[in-house]
Amino acid sequence: MVTSTMIISIRHAAVMTSLIVALVGIAGCGGETKAKTFKVTGKIHSGGNPITGLPPGEKPMVKFEAKSNKEQSQAKVGEDGAFSAELAPGDYTVTGSAGFMANEKKGSGMVSKSLKVEADVAGLDLDIGKAKAKAK
Repeated sequence: MVTSTMIISIRHAAVMTSLIVALVGIAGCGGETKAKTFKVTGKIHSGGNPITGLPPGEKPMVKFEAKSNKEQSQAKVGEDGAFSAELAPGDYTVTGSAGFMANEKKGSGMVSKSLKVEADVAGLDLDIGKAKAKAK
């Protein structure tokens, strides 16, 4: 014979079990750790001036390629040439260019340099004006 006390105990056990399962699930989600990244900021320009005169839709580009695995990422570049990116620690080749057309020409309007990321990097200077002078 089932009594009302037994029904209440079964319901109580079911609620408690559901609560425990939910808490374990939530606690498990917090165990994932995000890889450490550092902020890299700088400016891409031509002889100290913003890069202008690009075709519609074009804007300066800054690309980072990890030397270890060739993984690439692109920085966000503002109208004034200021850029920023979040990168994992490591060695990178940084390439700045005056847009997609400069990338296609491979030379004029591009500058590349090596970068070691071990902490936040501020003031990275990419002057494509110097690259244009060398290409002539």
